[in-house]
Amino acid sequence: MEKSEKRLLRNRLFYHLDGLAMCGVVPVLEEWGLLERVFRSSGDVDELAAEYRANAGYLNVALRMLCSQGLLEAVRAEDKINYRPAVGKTPTDWYRHSSSYATGRVWLEESANSWNTPATPMTSSAIMAMEILMDAWSDMPDKEIMGRIKNHLEGALVSPWLVTLGTIHGTRPLSTWEEHDAAVLKMDASKQEAWGKVVQLLGWDRTEQGEFFLNRSASYGVTTSYTKTFIWARELIFGDGSYLWRTEPGEPEIHIDRTLNVWGSGGAHKAYFTHLDEVVKSIFNAPLDEQPVGICDMGCGNGAMLLHLYEVVKNSTLRGKNLDSHPLELVGADFNQEALVATADHFKQEGVEGHFIWGDIGDPDQLALDLWTHHKIRLGDLMSVRSFLDHNRIFNRPLIDRPEKAVSTGAFAFRGERLKLRHVEQSLKEHFLRWSPYVAEHGLLVVELHTIDPEDAADRQGGMPATAYDATHGFADQYIVEIPVYDAMAAEAGLRIDASCSRTFPAELPATVSIRFFIA
Repeated sequence: MEKSEKRLLRNRLFYHLDGLAMCGVVPVLEEWGLLERVFRSSGDVDELAAEYRANAGYLNVALRMLCSQGLLEAVRAEDKINYRPAVGKTPTDWYRHSSSYATGRVWLEESANSWNTPATPMTSSAIMAMEILMDAWSDMPDKEIMGRIKNHLEGALVSPWLVTLGTIHGTRPLSTWEEHDAAVLKMDASKQEAWGKVVQLLGWDRTEQGEFFLNRSASYGVTTSYTKTFIWARELIFGDGSYLWRTEPGEPEIHIDRTLNVWGSGGAHKAYFTHLDEVVKSIFNAPLDEQPVGICDMGCGNGAMLLHLYEVVKNSTLRGKNLDSHPLELVGADFNQEALVATADHFKQEGVEGHFIWGDIGDPDQLALDLWTHHKIRLGDLMSVRSFLDHNRIFNRPLIDRPEKAVSTGAFAFRGERLKLRHVEQSLKEHFLRWSPYVAEHGLLVVELHTIDPEDAADRQGGMPATAYDATHGFADQYIVEIPVYDAMAAEAGLRIDASCSRTFPAELPATVSIRFFIA
């Protein structure tokens, strides 16, 4: 397959991910008449929230999604945000056909739990929802704005199937049609038949195009794991702002399928691991008495990154040659018990020993205390690493009111409340300040997710799944800020970036992923 064709298919994959979010949210805005209201005239987000009795925080997330699609424009002044139709005919053309997203939403409602029950039959309502979506997809032309809607609907159609086949196969990518066939045989006959119809409709059967998406099924895992959050957009925007957080302490999360999320993260994030190697090698090739006692992965997920870094140390460093005299302590910490179980199982499979402990990224003091109490390891003696986690901390209101004007363009909420941007920025700075004592000696290696200005996202349709990222994180009270904002708050907290060990993805800004090695 030519590079140009792969690039087009990768763009289509990003459209797929955006489509999951659009199918969940757009029909809700349309149902309440708010979509028509905004497209006919401009409106301040807080005034719109009051007019429709909506939660301003989540309404802001939804409207910013449409900015990232190039359909609306946001005018900001201090803490005010006014949304208006984007200049040009595209919003009008899109709005005329926006009702098509409802077919995708119904299918998502029917398929939300199907990925982890492959051996159960499809219900008649699920079959009907899928066929209605397939008809809507077939009737949609491939060009201009209609082509984008068609790709969005396609994303809603295929995502549940791809993650089902991918998780049946396991942690390795589906690399051949023979592996695909083996996974299909583990589904109920009704699902085999239904998936066969999808493959035929899309022209994927035994083709390089179909193989491209099967190989990348893990790329759908994280966004698909938030399907229930998209389905509950109605309650989040127009109902109880705490809807996702109605569980009791210790109960499983309901806004996300954590098992699917961990699987998708482990597969999709492997591409970044190799870029961490050089940092780890430099640390563990230093004189032995200057090296950290080990590595602490805060937010260990399924343990994939921690195991990868262990292999790097073992096989490519001075420390690896002296593990008998200087053993490497491996600490996996996570807020989610299911992730800790997944990490422990992964370590057991690989025959590697480690320490696994509950921890909250927003409270490093408690983590340090528990780590010493239960494992006799000092957090400050470890090199701290984490991937895609700083944004996923519970919001701590800043201790001081930040005087500087906000730089971020993000949309952030806490239990439905619209957070002021300068408070989000100050909270991030104070978060870094809490960690700085524990990373002063051996540093902090971070892979992080970011938002981008919606105008940049609109100009790069298909280039990155910005709309999907903003939706999954915005509705789930997570705080992905732009890379320059992230770096600035770290600097204000006294963390210096080692430029030689840091990079962004894509290489040029705006980018949605960064690797940073911070030195206090």
